[in-house]
Amino acid sequence: MMRHTLLIVGRLSRPFFRDAAEEYLRRLEGYSRPKLVSVSEADGRDPGRARELEGESLLATADRLGTGYWVALDEGGKMSTSKGLAALLKNRGVGGDSQIVWFIGGAYGLSDEVKRRCALVLSLSRMTFPHEMVPVIILEQIYRAHRIIRGEPYHH
Repeated sequence: MMRHTLLIVGRLSRPFFRDAAEEYLRRLEGYSRPKLVSVSEADGRDPGRARELEGESLLATADRLGTGYWVALDEGGKMSTSKGLAALLKNRGVGGDSQIVWFIGGAYGLSDEVKRRCALVLSLSRMTFPHEMVPVIILEQIYRAHRIIRGEPYHH
């Protein structure tokens, strides 16, 4: 069973984002082994430096997780459809990847080093979202992708 590990800068502090993420984590348990791992936010007085420090923390945490396929979520990345994401997950699983690590930056995004080290830089949209919303969106899309892979209906 594939593992999905979401590495996120900061915590989901707003109850509605936390509750939504927990709901999709629960739904995903029938399809994969999902996990949300938070790293600390850096002092934002210097956004560039904060992004670099957060990137170092994300990469150090990811390195401890073991092997896997790394995906950076960034508005400048490659666009996909839900069916395209399903095909990616299916192909990664067939290709032998047992873990996908999803990198979610903080308020200042992901460092260039994180994006460089990831196998894929994926955009959820060209729009900017609050960083607490991104885990909910990608968890929902991962859930939808697994339903598509199994040929199950999904309408909500």
